Amino acid sequence: MPERRKKRLFGAGLGAGLLGAIFLALRYFVRPVTKAPVPDAISPAIFRTKVIHTSLGQIVYHESGTGPTLMFIHGICPGASSYEWSKVYPQFTGAHRVLAPDLIGFGESARPDSNLTATDYARSLAEFIRGTCDGPVPIVASGLGAGLAVLLASQHPEVVKQLILWMPTGLTELGAREVSMSRRLASMAPLVHRFIYRNYESNRSAIRAWLALHGFADPARMTDETLDVYATCAQQSGAEHAIRNLYAGRLNVHLEERLPMLSQPVTMLWPEHGLDAPAELPGRLQAMARGSRLRQSGRLSRLAAVESPAEIAALLVEELDPGPKVLR
Repeated sequence: MPERRKKRLFGAGLGAGLLGAIFLALRYFVRPVTKAPVPDAISPAIFRTKVIHTSLGQIVYHESGTGPTLMFIHGICPGASSYEWSKVYPQFTGAHRVLAPDLIGFGESARPDSNLTATDYARSLAEFIRGTCDGPVPIVASGLGAGLAVLLASQHPEVVKQLILWMPTGLTELGAREVSMSRRLASMAPLVHRFIYRNYESNRSAIRAWLALHGFADPARMTDETLDVYATCAQQSGAEHAIRNLYAGRLNVHLEERLPMLSQPVTMLWPEHGLDAPAELPGRLQAMARGSRLRQSGRLSRLAAVESPAEIAALLVEELDPGPKVLR
């Protein structure tokens, strides 16, 4: 065999061996998933936990109250779940039947290893509403969950009656602000992403840092309960799959395209101070949805529903009042 061919074969074999070694290292040196169940604090004791099956897998949701249905959709981040609204939605059970689902890939719902898109999420939410409600429902949603609610309302208008959105985002309007290039690149290699997520993004200290930096206006208000729920949800088996789709951009929603399509009443809620977004963004988004309202209140952050539930509940009570409102 010619010497050059031998070297080529040796190099190819060495490269394959090194690649195999890297994959084995990633496989066996990943922090194991938690075996701890999601804490009971994910929902108040008065709420029943139920399951409904959709085309993407089972959705776990919490239900209580009587009257017209009101639905809460949480934002998207490592450890996200319906817990985000759990300090707010009990205040509405006297006048509403309240539903609070865990989105696919989060909380206690199914966590499929699939390249799911925002359109997939909108379809599963439409299936959820059709399976649990008799007609269109008002939806309270936050963050990228609010972006998905906008997509849902534009693609399946028959299931959405009203939108109340806390700091809505589709991520596209923020450019590269939200997801770093390193995370985007890692999302292209599932095993690499899993290694980084398990070892550096889902452990308790990483979740604490994220909550303090992005979730709370005043990190001193973060409780052990909140940290326990977010960290435990982040460490569940398969929790990395939805976050990989997030980093890959599959869950992005083009709000500039979708907001003008809406026929439902829309209210956008934003903080007055400490805004973690361009200052002009609230007004720009509000102008895209015809006849929408913009309310700004307090020095709040993304997880205001956890940090300042009384203030958020008061805003929601006003917006759910069927009386006439002044556009702002």
